[in-house]
Amino acid sequence: MSDPLLPAADPESLWGRLRQGLTTRLSDASFQEWIAPCAPLKVEEGTLWVRVPTPSTKLWIEQQLAEEFNDTLAQEGLQDLRLAFVVDGSEPGEPSPRPAAASDTKLAPQSSPLPVLFQRYTLDRFVVGPNSQLAFAAARAVVDSHGRSSGTLAMNPFFIYGGTGLGKTHLMVGIGHALRERNPELRLTYLKVDQFFHEVTAAIARRNTEPLRRKYQQNDVLLLDDVQTLGKLERTQEEIFYVLEYLLQHGKQIIITSDKPPQKLEGVHDRLITRFKWGLTVDIQPPDFETRFAILKRKLEDPDFRDFPAVPDDVLTFIAHKGKGSVRDLEGLVTRVVYQASFLGTPVTLDLAHAAFQGSSGEEPGASVPPERIYRLTAETFGISLMDLMKKKSRKPEALVPRQVAMYLARELAQVSLAEIGKAFSMHHSTVMNSVDKVKDRMQKDADFHKTVHALLNSIQ
Repeated sequence: MSDPLLPAADPESLWGRLRQGLTTRLSDASFQEWIAPCAPLKVEEGTLWVRVPTPSTKLWIEQQLAEEFNDTLAQEGLQDLRLAFVVDGSEPGEPSPRPAAASDTKLAPQSSPLPVLFQRYTLDRFVVGPNSQLAFAAARAVVDSHGRSSGTLAMNPFFIYGGTGLGKTHLMVGIGHALRERNPELRLTYLKVDQFFHEVTAAIARRNTEPLRRKYQQNDVLLLDDVQTLGKLERTQEEIFYVLEYLLQHGKQIIITSDKPPQKLEGVHDRLITRFKWGLTVDIQPPDFETRFAILKRKLEDPDFRDFPAVPDDVLTFIAHKGKGSVRDLEGLVTRVVYQASFLGTPVTLDLAHAAFQGSSGEEPGASVPPERIYRLTAETFGISLMDLMKKKSRKPEALVPRQVAMYLARELAQVSLAEIGKAFSMHHSTVMNSVDKVKDRMQKDADFHKTVHALLNSIQ
């Protein structure tokens, strides 16, 4: 079925445009693995239905490629098109394929102004750690104080910055969901700078930008994503300025994300930077080990993982050590591990996780590992400071076992002598040897301890 409300509503044509756009946003390997096997089914009531080969593919697309799909829809002028992914076939052991019904996908309410694949970006799903505590508290404050007579002047605009994949968009969209939950009539728009650039270009071609300005000036809340890309977009900056100026003058809430703080945005006009700095600026840093572990735990509680193999804690420890670049990379690695276990019909093990990491990163275990890396990751895993781990005179009992484990791993992985390890810990080499033997003995007798050390060993390699 075609939908007369959509341009070129033939499903093959629409999917072809999305595929073409995704080729510029995904690596060849990722495109071939996740997008190439999919096929369009129909367009109905503003929704393009796409058949995917496995539940794992559906899970990966919805949870790992949401932003790529949203960017492509915006670039193609299809931001009003809704996407639904339905599984072709069944998981291993199921008697028959699941039907292509609406229950196979979670769609946003028809009236939702937020991208359909961003429905999981809610505040209750955001795992808070020391890296994001202030940003999350401020986000809650924006929601709680919205609409009050005092307004949110001190937090308007609310500017969130941090590295790629750390949760800026999640936090921003989470605010949007929370505000709409409180007031479904709220006029709210999510706008990515790249999308606005294409709209400005089209408006200039029509020689009339006033309708575009009015479109965004009528909002109660504007979510403006990725302003770091404004640098060389002179006319786009001008139009953004007029929109922001109007909204600020009328007390409307603006939330902005960037990979840099306002004062470090290159090529952005001073008057825009001034507006960005009017309210509250917060940053999100990379999460520490404990927060990464908590993020993984929280993700696996998602109903989408209910029918997939369970992931033991030693594997989560390994993934928490490896997935340091971003929350998105972290979630992607655990999703890939679960996907591979499901595909192979096997339990999730450390060996499988190690293979999944090598397959996704291309990294191979090195012949030798710097001892400093071993000591740092051991301290992280056991939740103590590096100083307490390394200090011989530290009398904290919680440092004893981690110190022994660090010596054992240094001996196993770093290819350094007992004397060198002893020097690092200010101990005699005979004490190091005794510590190594104690770890080996305990690993044989204590299965949980063995898993912890083994996971750490795999993480360090």
